[in-house]
Amino acid sequence: MIVDFTVTNFRSIQDEQIFSLYVETAGTHLSENVSYPAGDKIGVLKSAGIYGANASGKSNLLLAFRALQYIVVNSGDLKEGNAIAYEPYLLSESNQVAPTCFEIEFFVPDIENKSLRYRYSVAFTAQKIVEESLFFYPTTQRAMIFNRTIDDTWETIRFGSLYKGGKKRLPFFENNAYLSKAGNSADAPPMIREVYNFFRSDLGFIDPNGTTIQLNWFEKDEIVKQVEGILSAVDTGISKVIIQERENLEPVQLWLPHGIPEEFKRRFLQHEKYKILFSHQTEIGNHRPFELQQESDGTRRFFFLVPVLISILTAGQVLIMDELESRMHPFMAELIIKLFNDPRVNKHNAQLIFSTHNINLMTPELLRRDQIWFTEKQQGATKFYSLDDFDKKKVKPQSPFNQWYAEGRFGAIPNINYQGIVELFNTPEDEHAEKT
Repeated sequence: MIVDFTVTNFRSIQDEQIFSLYVETAGTHLSENVSYPAGDKIGVLKSAGIYGANASGKSNLLLAFRALQYIVVNSGDLKEGNAIAYEPYLLSESNQVAPTCFEIEFFVPDIENKSLRYRYSVAFTAQKIVEESLFFYPTTQRAMIFNRTIDDTWETIRFGSLYKGGKKRLPFFENNAYLSKAGNSADAPPMIREVYNFFRSDLGFIDPNGTTIQLNWFEKDEIVKQVEGILSAVDTGISKVIIQERENLEPVQLWLPHGIPEEFKRRFLQHEKYKILFSHQTEIGNHRPFELQQESDGTRRFFFLVPVLISILTAGQVLIMDELESRMHPFMAELIIKLFNDPRVNKHNAQLIFSTHNINLMTPELLRRDQIWFTEKQQGATKFYSLDDFDKKKVKPQSPFNQWYAEGRFGAIPNINYQGIVELFNTPEDEHAEKT
């Protein structure tokens, strides 16, 4: 689970901004929306929604998570001199040469299945990792795993005394994150590999217009039954999911792009060897199969999303969704949030971080104040703030959050100059015609 995430100098984010899922006071309002991954010491929100006007920076906050994942998972493969994916704030000359900085605190189950808290930070320019460190909390006091400064090489990087169990000092170039190199090395200590695998496997991303595919779930009867039951329970009209194996995969292979990794190609073809049919009941009680293309756009999106939700919730992973409600009914978006908040379903500390424009989701029946976040542009730069930052004597747990947001009480809404737009439709020729 993610406790907090700090971003500096990334895309529309200029100065340091903190997005926190840490629960300072659990209280009694929707206390079930809080997890305690390390027992009862630290509370972490199971879900959080981000609101804001178009171009306010919602997506850039979510992209920052993906950029951090790239640094951890992929930078270790960069050859000497290769550029790092560096996207600084462009509206300031000084920011264009300053490093991008990410810092994240999170929980990872260790090899004994006990959740440990870590804090990882990395700062980088287009050519170099200038700072990198990883700390953890074996007790209430944090301990260093490694620390790397701008002048350190693989020969001078410092390690903590509790970082044991394998080969620590591994060669890396200045554009490689140490965590990326060590985490992907079989002879590195198990601790570092666990942290690396959190970034590699436990962070899932869904874009608003992409089709998300959980590969090979068709081969697991229990998941097919679960998907089938969920689709039926949300009034899609689908009573059964029918999986048929295709006889010929050659047409699928023809439109696969050249150069894709062989492992992905193999897994994708394994997935595509199945044809999906949906059974609908006719007026006389018979069943008629529909192909995937015959279902609505929203049903198709939800169908591909359900196996992902099952996987994330079962494994206790983090799902980051941009525009949660995209192409789906608002009730479906509400359902997804409820699943993550419900301790009967979310038994393994899974977490949902999403952006949305749907103010109907911003209700005290669904979300706590600290689960609602806003992004707003101030002089061109994105700022983050939470509903929990407002005066708690005025914004109470039962206040009509969505109504007050629509009224502009919390900011983070588009400033529309309607009169100016109207005037743009009235040309001088129009005015002349009216006079004549």
